[in-house]
Amino acid sequence: MSTYGLPLSQIDAVFLESLRADAVAEGRELEYKQELPDGDDRSKRESVQDVSSFANSVGGDLIYGVREGRDEADTPTGIPQAIVGLPDVNFDKEQLRLEQLLLNGVVPRIPGVLFHRIPRGADSPCLLVRVPQSPIRLHMVTYSGIWRFYGRGASGRVQLDVGQIRAGFLEVETAQERLRRLRLDRVARVVAGETPIKMGAGAKLIFHALPITRLDVWPAFVKAIEDQSQILILLALMGGTPQDWRYNLDGFVAHTTRTDLNNQTYVQLFRDGGIEAAGGILSFDQHRRGFYGTEFEKGAIQVLTTTQRLWKLLGVTGPIVLGLALSGARGWKMLLGPWGTWEPEVTVDTDLAIIPEVVIQDGNLPANQALKPLFDLAWNAGGWSRSPFYDETGQRREPR
Repeated sequence: MSTYGLPLSQIDAVFLESLRADAVAEGRELEYKQELPDGDDRSKRESVQDVSSFANSVGGDLIYGVREGRDEADTPTGIPQAIVGLPDVNFDKEQLRLEQLLLNGVVPRIPGVLFHRIPRGADSPCLLVRVPQSPIRLHMVTYSGIWRFYGRGASGRVQLDVGQIRAGFLEVETAQERLRRLRLDRVARVVAGETPIKMGAGAKLIFHALPITRLDVWPAFVKAIEDQSQILILLALMGGTPQDWRYNLDGFVAHTTRTDLNNQTYVQLFRDGGIEAAGGILSFDQHRRGFYGTEFEKGAIQVLTTTQRLWKLLGVTGPIVLGLALSGARGWKMLLGPWGTWEPEVTVDTDLAIIPEVVIQDGNLPANQALKPLFDLAWNAGGWSRSPFYDETGQRREPR
């Protein structure tokens, strides 16, 4: 049994007690610590080594406030003997301290580390630090000038050798290329009409948000939507409100049921927490021979904002690959909106505009900030220098 992969909301005092009662030992994805690192260099160095070892392997949980048993030679067994908690600890202050320690002691920065306080009633709470498998491996410990790479084996933390370091860097390139191929394949399917719902042949916007780190989040999602009212809270379309939904081979799809198939929209949730949203949401101005760029920006922001709420529930963290594609708009201008008085005399010059994907390290970055690089690239396709809905400092200016 392992805690890693479970939603943090399921890891409570009762669950911790079950780890002790069932003698669940430390391993590749789990490590126990009785106390937080104190002020000496040795404990700080061990802390960053532990966290980086999880990030460089398959990810894992570090639980503070658990005392390990010891054998006759007084060697730690890796099996929890007692849940002792962390008395008299200011958790907000300690989280900031640990985050600062990781920031200064590991390069590059480890993305997506989560801190989960576990209350225990009248007893002292524990702290779980969840470290996702890093898609930008490898991370080197630089604290106190040691310059070492660490990973995880069946018995815990190990120092990586040259061959393992080389393999780690190659694996990162493979993960990013895998998502790039997946996105291009999905875009091609949408354009070819191979969509989870019936759609017309008109122009479509296709948006992807795909976590690089693979987590088994599906059981948590299935449980969350046992209350079907949660579907409308956790999944959003780029245009309209979901009117129907169902499980499918790829995961779960929610969609509209419009009679005009050219205006249909859907959101497809994949089993690893990634999403695909597509639909005919563009408003065309026949007189000005253009479509309103504000529509796709609002749609993508709405979908990503809602998906971030879902990711928080499922424990999905960054980095995240974001992608936009536009089909069927060749020969049309990109317009500000119905109020616009000027636009470049440039039309979209391809029937399928695949905007180069961007990677955000923090999955909780506000959607309007995370999507700005994609929006700028999309407006470039219409002859604009950048999205007109952001000022020179990068702050969003909502359309009138």
